[in-house]
Amino acid sequence: MKNILLLYFIMVFGSKSYSQTILPFGLGISDTSAISLGPVRCVFVDTITNELYAGGGFEYAGNKKCNGIARWDGTDWFPLGTGILDTIPNSSLGNLTDIIRYKNDIYIAGFMTIAGGKEATGIARWDGNNWHSVGRFKSTGANLQGVVFSMEVFNNELYVVGGFDTINNIISDGVAKWDGQNWTDLSQGIPTDCYGDGIVALLHFNNELYIGGNFNFFGGGEKLLKRVGNTWIQVGSTITGDGILERLKIYQNKLYVSGYFSSLSGNADNNMIYLDNNVFQSTAGGVLPSNCEDMFEHQGELYVSGAINIAGYQPIVGIAKWNGSQWLNAHITSVEETFSPNGTISRMAEYNGNLVVSGSFSNINGVSVNNIAMIDFSTVGFQLNQQNKNLKVFPNPASEVLNIQLDKSEQKGKVRLYNQIGQQVYQQANGSLQNIVVTDFAKGIYVVEVETEKGVMRQKVVIE
Repeated sequence: MKNILLLYFIMVFGSKSYSQTILPFGLGISDTSAISLGPVRCVFVDTITNELYAGGGFEYAGNKKCNGIARWDGTDWFPLGTGILDTIPNSSLGNLTDIIRYKNDIYIAGFMTIAGGKEATGIARWDGNNWHSVGRFKSTGANLQGVVFSMEVFNNELYVVGGFDTINNIISDGVAKWDGQNWTDLSQGIPTDCYGDGIVALLHFNNELYIGGNFNFFGGGEKLLKRVGNTWIQVGSTITGDGILERLKIYQNKLYVSGYFSSLSGNADNNMIYLDNNVFQSTAGGVLPSNCEDMFEHQGELYVSGAINIAGYQPIVGIAKWNGSQWLNAHITSVEETFSPNGTISRMAEYNGNLVVSGSFSNINGVSVNNIAMIDFSTVGFQLNQQNKNLKVFPNPASEVLNIQLDKSEQKGKVRLYNQIGQQVYQQANGSLQNIVVTDFAKGIYVVEVETEKGVMRQKVVIE
């Protein structure tokens, strides 16, 4: 009987199998300038408005000139005023590194001196209509403007880290906080050998604040630091490899650290480790050969991206997937740049239940996407009929009850619900269609299947 059921499953869902669906954001994002700063370096999904923001060193989003910052409303791209500029290196382009919502406004950070025609060095605020200066970040030792690399909202304040030593006239060496009116320095206790890219990574975890960056000026190795009282202390052992701690992420209640490093206490740990009870643990070989630029949890698994093509000593393409104990196939076969077979996925997010990837690439699996795309992994093994007008499944997303309706000529059938890996989690016997109570189902993406005398129809739904 089990073999018969397995054969049925293969025949129904394996007759036309998809590993994923690549979904472009219109014409994507492009840079036609002579100075290329990396098309998309950060993405942010505003859950308040269900809009996506993209930032980087680009000129165009879709066919609109956006200058480093653009907004996607679900159907098209829009500029935010005149965008950003960076006048100090005499470039017509700025280059954003982070975007976040704080209180009622959108904050952006990166290499810039002008936002919407107004002076805004390192950071700026968008109120929905206009740009505002938040502070003047400087790095006098390097004779350059300061740069903010990462932002984090914690205890109703905006924390920032980067390469700077003053904010306005306040001495602040790489880490500070903003309460909406004033800046406060938090750099007391930061190692004095922090240099180069400065402090890059920032995250709060278990009600504590962590930072990472480049602390290897005298060859002492990289360190993860935690704020305790009014100072910073090292957490875990020193990481060697003359690199940088670039990203921090919480996954399965553990703090993951990624970047560019090769060893921990003599063990090969290759650019990605995690902290468990204040002790660093390896990730089964990590990722190679270069920077692990981002980590993002999607559908219960940790997606990892960057300038990598090996995960756990096995070949991968552009993006890898980690479940807490082993590396998994992410079903991506090619991430290509226009003039190179190897594109780079720099940042990830989640939008309408799909994984957003962004960076420097022209196509994924042969689909033209221009530096930003959505990947729908829920179609693994399923032949969907998303546009079938005879079947209505609503609301979508659903949190309490999922309504299933057919046209008037069909009111009876079998209903099945499958999770994203093809396991049947619910069924109704052949008869009058009934609504499904979904309050006890795990959050995620599912496929609703309705079988009638006229055939089988399926649609994807999100339970949240």
